[in-house]
Amino acid sequence: MKLAATLLVLALAATGVWAAEQEPTEEEKTILALVLKHEHRYTDHGYTVINPKTSLGPLDKKDAWEIRNSKRYITERLESNGIAVGELVDRLFTRNRKAVHLTLKSSRRNSYVIDCDGKYKKYFEENGGGWERWYRENPKAYRSTTVSLPVCDQKTRLVLVYTGTVSHQSAGDGWVILYRYEKGKLKELNSVMIWVS
Repeated sequence: MKLAATLLVLALAATGVWAAEQEPTEEEKTILALVLKHEHRYTDHGYTVINPKTSLGPLDKKDAWEIRNSKRYITERLESNGIAVGELVDRLFTRNRKAVHLTLKSSRRNSYVIDCDGKYKKYFEENGGGWERWYRENPKAYRSTTVSLPVCDQKTRLVLVYTGTVSHQSAGDGWVILYRYEKGKLKELNSVMIWVS
């Protein structure tokens, strides 16, 4: 009986640790806000709508062979400028194994809105009206974006993140982007396209 109780306590503790590890860290939130500001800038008060759940887009694969090939493809293209990123690519997949809810606040000043209340998601539910209704009711909401949690190497200050966007008629693309994060700023070093439609 004591053994069963001990095992239950350990299982619950492990679950709590896993849940805590999944929450975005303060550094991840800071970097992600910079990524969104960097990647989505409009001068006419337009904005992109951010999916509140993180994702690696089509890289969210269950098959080990597909994951291994995706990692190899990304690594080979990002290392074309001589920067080693293999370990960071592995960490990107590991950190984003499960989707988490973003806790960032929307920033119209920086051209993004987090769809926390599902206002924009509803357009793609049954009888939601699709892109036509989206644009009719929100003419400045130019596209929908999904992002991963970023991963940062504390020594080199290299950052990797996935971002994918879709707009009217399902036109869009997805990228894994390599940055250097120093003194509170991001500098894009390289990127690889993962998909296009």
